[in-house]
Amino acid sequence: MSRHLISCFLAFLLVSASAALCSAQGPLTREAVALAQAERYEEAEVVMLQALNTKESMDPTCWYVHAFIQKSLFVVRDGRRPNSEARSAATDAAIECARRNPEPKLEDELIALLSYLADTHFEDAGDAVRSSQPGKAEVARSHLKSYSDIQNFLNPHWDAEPDEVWLDQLLGEHAFVQAEQAEQKGAGPWFNWGRACYERAAARKPDRFRSLYNLAIHTYNQGVRQFKASEEDLDAVDSALKQAAILWNLAAEGLEQAISENAERASGYEALAVVSEALLNQGRVEWCKAHLVEMGVD
Repeated sequence: MSRHLISCFLAFLLVSASAALCSAQGPLTREAVALAQAERYEEAEVVMLQALNTKESMDPTCWYVHAFIQKSLFVVRDGRRPNSEARSAATDAAIECARRNPEPKLEDELIALLSYLADTHFEDAGDAVRSSQPGKAEVARSHLKSYSDIQNFLNPHWDAEPDEVWLDQLLGEHAFVQAEQAEQKGAGPWFNWGRACYERAAARKPDRFRSLYNLAIHTYNQGVRQFKASEEDLDAVDSALKQAAILWNLAAEGLEQAISENAERASGYEALAVVSEALLNQGRVEWCKAHLVEMGVD
């Protein structure tokens, strides 16, 4: 985020939070508010830590100010760094404020603050996918869990499953792209992980057609790549063809499942027709090779 955008963002937050900040009763909290309004966030946090060790901590607004300052440190000082401790501190302080706030005087401000923090975790979950390795997506999943935890606090009826499916689909796409780039060398771990991610997504109800369809298409494409890699080596054709056929049959089964999930999507039928043609062509390739052997062609 550019310095200009950060300044504009914080100015907006200061305006939206001004009523809550001005309602702070304790002298230390008010001093911290003044420092925060002057964008002296680190000094403000030092004062807030003192306030939290006094009776001022009984005031929910004290915790809101603490959360606001920590959030500002997360944005300004840390540049929204994914592993910023200030974001975690801001979240904890905002939740503590809500627990100490029986009257909804800070409700709108808390919802805005926590929603922003949740959204940054959601963005970081997507960004972390790009650096994930086969079987290792802990960072992405951790950010998504933090996002879901905040949303669940804001709304106890929050359904995290669609977002979990989204992340598995995203991880699957990332893995299949890496498998394609690796071609034969090193493609296996990426391809297998991509299938595992999409299978996990397809095991859930949300967006199931997409999960099944994409898994089938990537499986078919991997079979095509493996077969093409050996088409100039007649001795390797048999093995490559058998391996490709395994993947193509898996793709066909996956597409049949996708069609059963949503029979109104034309893309399922179109893809199944292509895969079926590849399986039919397999017999022709074997027939041609048998004739070449009979003719004495190596």
